[in-house]
Amino acid sequence: MSKNAPVTSLLRHNSWFFAAFGLFLLLGIPLLWQDQGDILIWVNDRRTPIADVFFKYYTKVSEGYAQVLIFFLLFFGYERRSAWGIALGGVLATLVAAIAKRIFDHPRPQLFFEQHGLLQEIEPIPGVHWLRNFESFPSGHTLAAFALFAYLALALPWKRGFALWCFVLAALVGFSRMYLVQHFFKDVYLGAVLGVLVAVSTQWLMERMRGSR
Repeated sequence: MSKNAPVTSLLRHNSWFFAAFGLFLLLGIPLLWQDQGDILIWVNDRRTPIADVFFKYYTKVSEGYAQVLIFFLLFFGYERRSAWGIALGGVLATLVAAIAKRIFDHPRPQLFFEQHGLLQEIEPIPGVHWLRNFESFPSGHTLAAFALFAYLALALPWKRGFALWCFVLAALVGFSRMYLVQHFFKDVYLGAVLGVLVAVSTQWLMERMRGSR
């Protein structure tokens, strides 16, 4: 068996998720060349009261308590082995995000808009505190969301509609970070890429551990 066989098998058996993710990557390339501030201003100009409430709370889906909930749902359900991948992926995602943020040290949107005299162009969302530091790139929430939902798409047996929903749920977290003016598109884009790499690595490690037994 060739060294690429496990990767080829992973792609083949999860084609629905990777097709959606690949389309996201292709469509996102032109946006990487756009002014990062203009994209956030465009999104901010299209806010609605309902979306304000939705994204304010939905952005927390990839945080620790949600991962713990999914872990226990799987652990006490019929996918106990997959549950441990949630824990492993959560640890890997946290480490990758922390290391990447230290390496890049990019300013958050609030600092960027202040530096360019454009802060008045952004309308605050009620109840949302803008983070003001140099930990914008990549988006940790997006990374964690794609690590979580991509792993679920890879590890669980449902490969079509469920896999597409996993992509949508992760992508909505990424969009929420721009909607809430916490990250730029480039932060979300790299967060998604790193999150999927974490998910693939987690699934590969879980398969290796099962095979060794």
